[in-house]
Amino acid sequence: MATNRDPYTCPNICPKEGRHDTERNEQEITTVRQHENIHAAPYVPGMIKPPEPKIYPPGAPPKYLPQPTDSTSGDILGMGPIGPWAAGHIDWTPQAGTTGVRPVVDKYSITRYSTGEWRKNNEYILTPRATDKAKALETQTKKDIENAFTNLDKKLKDSNVKLDKRTKDLAHWKKQTEKALQDITDEINTLDEDRARLKGACRILMMPEAISRECLELRTGRYEPDLVRDDAEQELIKEVAIVGEIRRVFMNTLAKVEVQMVKNKAAKSSIEFDWSDKMISLKVDRKNVSLSPESNLILYHPGVTRWPENATTLEYWQHYCAEVVRNCEEVRQESEQLRGDLMTVITKGSQDMKLQADRTNCALAETVEATEAMCENLEENLKENLKKIADIENLIDYLKESLRKVDEKNKCVMTRLHARNYERTSVENCRDEAQYALIAEAKFIKETTESLHGKMRDAEAIRSELMKYRGALEKDIACKRKSLNIDKDRCARVRAHMPSPEEFAGG
Repeated sequence: MATNRDPYTCPNICPKEGRHDTERNEQEITTVRQHENIHAAPYVPGMIKPPEPKIYPPGAPPKYLPQPTDSTSGDILGMGPIGPWAAGHIDWTPQAGTTGVRPVVDKYSITRYSTGEWRKNNEYILTPRATDKAKALETQTKKDIENAFTNLDKKLKDSNVKLDKRTKDLAHWKKQTEKALQDITDEINTLDEDRARLKGACRILMMPEAISRECLELRTGRYEPDLVRDDAEQELIKEVAIVGEIRRVFMNTLAKVEVQMVKNKAAKSSIEFDWSDKMISLKVDRKNVSLSPESNLILYHPGVTRWPENATTLEYWQHYCAEVVRNCEEVRQESEQLRGDLMTVITKGSQDMKLQADRTNCALAETVEATEAMCENLEENLKENLKKIADIENLIDYLKESLRKVDEKNKCVMTRLHARNYERTSVENCRDEAQYALIAEAKFIKETTESLHGKMRDAEAIRSELMKYRGALEKDIACKRKSLNIDKDRCARVRAHMPSPEEFAGG
């Protein structure tokens, strides 16, 4: 075997020409390689040195974090028969793994990153990137909450002061209305006694007058919208007027008494309504003053943070309170003046009274017939409305069940997307067709949910309208039945005692 063969050339490939050039540079190449790689020489027994402990400078970080002695371009390792690298020296860069610089696999392992890169990755993982933001958010949130509760306490205190002042104002005006109500009540009672003395001279005429007025009083008990001035009402008023005509001499005086009595009752009714409203408002505001955030009676009432449609200004309220008391006092003074003008009168003929009574009875009969027909139509409409409400409620239940099913599908697609977004790693987390399909499914589910919610709102609105219409129908039916009870039963029984012309003639 030839001993002068060049160890760096292949005899089967390299040409023999130029071999003397290789022999001429052999010593120079060997010297350079000895400086570059100390492991280039063949293995010699006894050359392995004992392990040398690594010395870290004082105050160095833990071993798993970057060290001052780490190389920025990777570990410089040489190639040898027992070295760790089959491919020799490799400089590691951020492009590690790119074709051309990827490490070679031997039969033991494959390495991709250097020790320095491993330590830098450990430092990156251990660095808390959101902790400072969380601390700042926590501090600012606590400060904002503290300021918010301070302002809430100030607003609550201011509201309590204003409510307390309001209750004092209401209590003052309530006393004024109570005094005026007592005065007008006493005046009504006194005027009624004087009127009874005047009517004592015509006992027979007391009966038709009492019947006519009682019918009018009964009809004032009708509910809206039946509280109308219909033909029966007109005839009853004419009947009262004819009774006054029969009395001849004291007609004007008695008419004034009756008008004054109506005014007194109207003033009393007005002052009673005002007193009742003030009692309710005072009760409400006293209850509100007693309430606090710790009370057991507080609840959520959505939609109340607004001005009511019938809300008035404070100036108008003060003017109204004073005006009601003043009007009541003026009516009371007029009644006092009228009570000194009462005088007796004589009787008028019974024929006019009988004719007017017949006309009144005919008008009442026509009113009763029309009211009965209207009541029947209202009851039919109520039945149809109740049926339609039941259908709409079934539709709402079906929409709720559909929303529940859509929600289950929404949870399914969200679970799939969450798993694919956060459990797939590295390059596997790609925008494949399945991802596009899941996103499209989620979008369609959202649109479907919004559409179903819109239909739910429409159904709820329609049901609300039907419920309002049902309430209106029931209220109107009750109103019509009340009117029938007054006109058909009570007024008829009262008018059955109307005196005949013979009774008038007989005195």
